[in-house]
Amino acid sequence: MLESIRLQTLDVLSAIVAQLPNVLGGILLLLAGWLLARFLRLVITRLIRTLNHLLDRQLQGSMANFVRISSATEKLLGFVVFWTTILVFITVAVRVVGFSAAAAWLDRLVVYLPSLVTGGLIIIVAYILGTVARHVVTHAAASADIAQASLFGQIAQSSFLIVGVVIGLGQVGVDVTFLVILFAIGFGAVLAGFSLAFGLGARPLVENLIAVRHLRQFVRPGQVVEIGADRGRVLEFNTVGVVLETQEGRKLIPASVCLEQSFSVITREQTDE
Repeated sequence: MLESIRLQTLDVLSAIVAQLPNVLGGILLLLAGWLLARFLRLVITRLIRTLNHLLDRQLQGSMANFVRISSATEKLLGFVVFWTTILVFITVAVRVVGFSAAAAWLDRLVVYLPSLVTGGLIIIVAYILGTVARHVVTHAAASADIAQASLFGQIAQSSFLIVGVVIGLGQVGVDVTFLVILFAIGFGAVLAGFSLAFGLGARPLVENLIAVRHLRQFVRPGQVVEIGADRGRVLEFNTVGVVLETQEGRKLIPASVCLEQSFSVITREQTDE
């Protein structure tokens, strides 16, 4: 009985001693992977900071602020590089130790990792481009004195980000068919809303533009006309109406009013020479 226990103990110790080099090798691999991951994260951080420094020197003012890489993006890239390196070394270390089941699972994860990293990078690049587009559109709209300039900038950024997320998820392997359909429906609804709002808002302007064109065929500057309760001499036509010289002074009559109300030409004589 004691001999059997002694033999079993020796077998266990022999197995431990036999696996000890593999275990030590796995620990050394993990240590090397940790050191390499920290080094690569430091390299990425230094490269980004150097690039931002060069951009600050080459560009001035607001242009440098939206072209430079933000600190949040810098930390995110460093995080991705660090844990990607750690995961690769963990996979190798587990295989060296001899955990076949865990090694097989990690192998599948490592094979899937490039697609995951590529999808993440696509989303990050889309976010950066969206930020640049937001600043460009906002400054351009503000320079043109367009109201709600920041809103147009946010729309541009959101468009880049949505497209980047869809492409990134597709690269990862996620079925984005439903997202594409949902995005198309939402985009179509937004365009329809803008079209409807523009159509309703521009309706009086379009009516006046068409009315002015027809009015020019019947009335010439210098003639005396009576439009509803207003009577005066035609001075000129502008984009949306006719300018009359009345007893009260100059008055702009919308061209559409001339077609909707009673309209009379009192005389066809030109102004005195």
